[in-house]
Amino acid sequence: MKLPPGKLYGRNLKTRQVSGLRLAEVVYPPGYKTPEHSHDLPQFCLVRKGIFAEVYDRKNREVRPLSLITRPSGESHAQHFFDSEVHCLIVEVEHGWLERVRGSQAPLNDSLAFHGGLSVWLATRLYKEFQLSDEASSLAIEGLALEVIAELSRNQVKTPGRKPPNSVEQTRELLHAHFSESLTLDGIARSVGTHPVHLARMFRRYHHCTIGEYVRKLRIEFACREISATDSPLALIASQIGFYDQSHFSRTFKRMTGITPGQYRAAFRSR
Repeated sequence: MKLPPGKLYGRNLKTRQVSGLRLAEVVYPPGYKTPEHSHDLPQFCLVRKGIFAEVYDRKNREVRPLSLITRPSGESHAQHFFDSEVHCLIVEVEHGWLERVRGSQAPLNDSLAFHGGLSVWLATRLYKEFQLSDEASSLAIEGLALEVIAELSRNQVKTPGRKPPNSVEQTRELLHAHFSESLTLDGIARSVGTHPVHLARMFRRYHHCTIGEYVRKLRIEFACREISATDSPLALIASQIGFYDQSHFSRTFKRMTGITPGQYRAAFRSR
């Protein structure tokens, strides 16, 4: 089933049209399941509250609060919402509007998920403007939507068509499990049974960054989730993810997201 523009499952709390954007704040009740469907327009979705499972393109993912997911036009998917309400801001993007940013690596052509980081912060600011009703908010919404698309495009990683070697996939899993610990390239290579030089070269080929850069990205994503969802002191968050002091953490955070940890927290505290 292909849904026309503006047609969404769930209950719309508020809708709005700005230029070539269709915005809707949607609530899904506990236990709700959608049938398999697709949308005529590509979209991005900010999950503000609740957890749900999604089946898409023969894959599965669990989506949690403060995640931003993209769905291309025509992609079939179905959702199962768990035992609490789920609140989402869904932004459908008309094709003519999207043509304005086609130069930035074909945004919204893939189904992707982002957890924390600048794209989520921008989408949260967009949600705040969506709640307002003055003329300036319309201008702000369009500008923020362009920033979201640009940031999603910047982080859209193109990998080779073939499946990565087992050593690369095992390394990725190890990094996700132990990113807060002190890791060495030699130690990682021993764990996955390959030579460190070969591992470093192959990891960059498939992930377009070094292993150290990948670890730093995981740490900052974790920090984004903690900053937005808890009241934990920044110094404690920094120590949890392997930074020696808060100033080093703050510099790294700003370099990777463009804003300070305090600014990131402020956006979520004023929702």
